[in-house]
Amino acid sequence: MDRMLRAIAAEGGARVVAVETTGVAEKLRTVHSASPTMTAALGRAATGALLLAASLEKVTEKEPIVTLEIEGNGPAGKIIATASPAGWVRATAKNTAADPPPKPNGKLDVGAAVGREGTFAVARDLGIGQPYRGVVPLAGGEIGLDLATYLKDSEQTPTAVLLGVRVAAEGRVLHSGGLLVQLMPGFSEERAIVLESRLSAFGELTRKMQAGAGPAEWIDEIFAATAKVEEETPVRFHCGCSRDRVERALKLLGAKEVGALMRDAESRPARIVCEFCRTPYDVPRDDLARLLLELEREAPPAARA
Repeated sequence: MDRMLRAIAAEGGARVVAVETTGVAEKLRTVHSASPTMTAALGRAATGALLLAASLEKVTEKEPIVTLEIEGNGPAGKIIATASPAGWVRATAKNTAADPPPKPNGKLDVGAAVGREGTFAVARDLGIGQPYRGVVPLAGGEIGLDLATYLKDSEQTPTAVLLGVRVAAEGRVLHSGGLLVQLMPGFSEERAIVLESRLSAFGELTRKMQAGAGPAEWIDEIFAATAKVEEETPVRFHCGCSRDRVERALKLLGAKEVGALMRDAESRPARIVCEFCRTPYDVPRDDLARLLLELEREAPPAARA
């Protein structure tokens, strides 16, 4: 079962999040008919979003969410992943069929799919005003290093991030997970050196998973069983799209676009497909006409003139 653990380690000097996302990554592969390389990219992005979401606190009735937007110069196009501290996540990419040749060592080249240059953005929405959004240049496109670089450069937080997705020859996801270790203010340089050494010797997450070790075992190995797990949350793929949300999205397009869709819907309904879960929604011409009328009524007088 996919799960996310939040822990405190090093006598309160480090915050740790460990998450297993094998089921999530496999769901993303099947939903998007993703290539092996894009399966790894989507799995890493979704896992990274969950690692960040773990630190969000609910301050209003609205559920807080974090969104990663990765836009590189590779064939994948824009990658988006959205997650909640409640444990749900969704992800998509413009081109889920991108599949560049593997690296010389045989590993999937996620960086080539994403691109070596571009932007890495994080938006945190706590449900109070405009979401906070930070943007940094890509640090290679492998996503794990990009996330760590973002936290260091944009939020001045020393952080180690490990992400891993292992895909079988036929494309099925065998293992997927992520680990985030964040140092709190006052963490000594000597202790940081020791921790860095342990992380360097830790190895690949997917190899640990292949050997049967899960998030709790990862944390114990790195912190010599001194970490305290404070919370465990089940993790799942969840989109949350609905017909109402589709209509709200259509209204955001504006009267001109809705009018064009209405004209095209003379013979059959307009089909809108959710980019995250690929669920199709058919919107009949009468509903488009209603939306257009609502847009015209809501437009300021100058726009109606």
